[in-house]
Parts: sequence; C-alpha cells; structure tokens
Amino acid sequence: MERRDFLKLAAGAGLALSFPAGIRRAEAASVDYRGPLWVFVNADGGWDPTSLCDPKGRLSADEASPVNKSYGVGDILTAGNIRYAPVGGNQAFFEKHWKRLLVVNGLDTETNSHDSGQRNVWSGSLQEGLPALAALVAGGLGKDKPMAFLSSGGFDDTAGLVALSRAGNMGALSRIAFPNRSDPNNPDSFIHSQSTSERIAKAQEERIQSLLQRERLPRVRRSLSMLVNARAGQDELQRLSEMLPSPLDDSNNPLKRQAQVAVAAYRAGITVSANLNLGGFDTHGNHDATHIPRLQMLLEGVDFLLAEAEDKGIADRIVVAVGSDFGRTPSYNSDNGKDHWSITSMMLIGAGIPGNRVVGATDERHRPLTVDPRTLQLDARGIRLKPVHVHRALRRLAGVDRLDAASRFPLAGEDLPILG
Repeated sequence: MERRDFLKLAAGAGLALSFPAGIRRAEAASVDYRGPLWVFVNADGGWDPTSLCDPKGRLSADEASPVNKSYGVGDILTAGNIRYAPVGGNQAFFEKHWKRLLVVNGLDTETNSHDSGQRNVWSGSLQEGLPALAALVAGGLGKDKPMAFLSSGGFDDTAGLVALSRAGNMGALSRIAFPNRSDPNNPDSFIHSQSTSERIAKAQEERIQSLLQRERLPRVRRSLSMLVNARAGQDELQRLSEMLPSPLDDSNNPLKRQAQVAVAAYRAGITVSANLNLGGFDTHGNHDATHIPRLQMLLEGVDFLLAEAEDKGIADRIVVAVGSDFGRTPSYNSDNGKDHWSITSMMLIGAGIPGNRVVGATDERHRPLTVDPRTLQLDARGIRLKPVHVHRALRRLAGVDRLDAASRFPLAGEDLPILG
C-alpha cells in the first residue's frame, strides 16, 4: 500500500494524518532507527499525586481539612523506596513495578490551566510553539517512518518536525492494516482481486502524475509531491498487519488498545514514539469516588503496555513516561471535589531509567520542597523542580539533545542528575 492510499483509507476510518510543512520524503535522510519505543501516557484533566505516588494521608479522623479523606497517614504503603497511597489498584502496580520505576515528585508546572499545563509537562516549557517530546524524538530519530509519531490525544504539537498520525479510533487501524478486506478479521473477505487492486493503484499513480504535470503553483506541487514521494512502503505496512493483534482489546480501557497499536507499529518498524491518553481526571466534584477508579484504569493500562512489550520481546526497548496537566488541591471543595493545583508528579520506567528511585518531595500540604541541584537531596536553599528538568534529562537519554531539532527548541533550565 502506498501513502496516498493509506491517507484515503485513514480519512474514511477516522484516523487523521498530517505532515510537516515543506518537507518531502525525497529530501529526508533515511534513518535506520534502532532505539527504544517512546511512550507518553497522559492522564488528561489533572491527576492527584496524593492518591498515587506522593501520598498524604489524613492525620486523624476529625482533621478539619485533610488532604485525603480515604486513608490515614499510617495507612501509606511502601514498595522499595517508593511510597504510595493505599487506594484503588496502586498496591498491585507498585509491588509489581517498583524495581524499575522512577518517581519525580514536587514538580511545579507554574500553571492551573489545562492547555499550558499539558504543554509544560509534555514539552518542558510553558512557551507556545515547542514540540511535544514525542514529536522531537520521532522527528530527530525517525521522521521518515510512515507513522513515526502516533498520537491518541494529549499534547502532540509537532512544530513541523515530523508527520503526525492522530488515532481517534484505535480499532480503525485494523481496517487500515487490511484495506482490501471487507472484514479486517477475515483473511478471505477480499474487496478486490490482487490484479484489480494493482490496476487501481496504477490509475491513482497516473492521476497524481498527470496533476503534477499540469500544476504550476509551487505550493500545490509540493503537496502533490509529498503524496508521491512520502510512501508508507508495502513491506512496512504488511509487517504492521502481521504485528497488529486481531481483534484488538475490547475492554472498557482505551489505553489497552492504544498500547497494542503502539507496540505493533514499533515492531513493524514504522513508529518511534506514541502518545497514549486517558481522560476523566478533572474531578471538581465527588473526587474520591470518581478519581481513584480512573487512576486504577490508568495503572492497569500502563501495566498492560509493559506486559505487551514483555510478551512481544521489546521490554528492554521501551521508555514510558506517565504524567498529567497538573495536580489537585490539597483540600476538598464544597462539592467534595478537588480543584487545580500546579504541583504534580511524573513516573518513568523503561530502558535507561534507574528504578526504585524517588526524586523530589512535597510537604504535608503538597507544597514543593527544593533540592540541591547536584545531589537532588532536599535543601532549603536549593531549586524547585519543574518539568523542564525532566525533559532535559529525557532529551539526553534519547540522544536528541544535540540534534538540530533540539537546538531550534532549546529548554532553559539546569541539567540535573535525575537519571543518575
């Protein structure tokens, strides 16, 4: 299948694809990408770290304004060096993954706005115009791949560095993987014979070439050239069809389907990075009853992703970052909900990530504590951790910190030994 056919089918199936302006595949250097799959899992709406990896239990049953009502300070659990809240599915997740897990607490996003919070957490800056780290990694290491950056939502601005494959319906990818089947799960349900499919492809090719010959406007010619030159590659898409589970997970947790597609696309050699997205965290009312189940679904999705990577033999070639817009207030509002709070956490796991480690901290009211920039030990005269510090470390880990793309979008901040 060629990219133009891929685009047509994708549009009909609800998968939107976009391309960096002015870049043609013929001009892009071929990249033999052998690095890890970068997966960024977004808890959309602003999660509550105090119900997860930065626990704050109530001091007593009659405490006037507890940070959390659902558990006490003496109930907090520990796995290795990592403390976590004793709610939802936390215990199963942390007991299983603590040896590989790095938690960064006390991150100041410097905003209570959803848009700027997600931008800061996933690009490392409040400034508009910077790409998501997923886009920077994909653009720097494999922009010629057909689906180098696969996104299911969250902050996925590319700043023109890489083509974006936005998957609004993960089940649609089965249809894309098997374009000549009326039923993507039935290998015998051909729409056209092989010879007919080849004639259709030839006619489409001739039509594009004819349009190119007649068209005189440079911008339109560039767009047409992208359709001709930016080919997905038949072998690569065939590998995707072979790697894609059939059927995809049909549970009520969308992260599982997103994870399956990301792992399959990586194994097919067409994806470098992926955004996974789960909403429902903006709990201004009835916080505990609504938010904790969403956290459990989030952790089950991340666990599924790691299990899928293990099952497919790429456990040592995946890096996962989990985060959210910001945190939730250290007190409940009149609707028993929690509002926006600029202090948050991130969790990292995978290749190159030192496990059983916690960086940063907050006080009993979830206010950030400062750290020594050399040792990361708590220090009243130290600095406040921000998303930029995590991003500078991840850029170095990915090996994109010295690429031209990174120099175009510098991050102003200190280099901290977050990853050792």
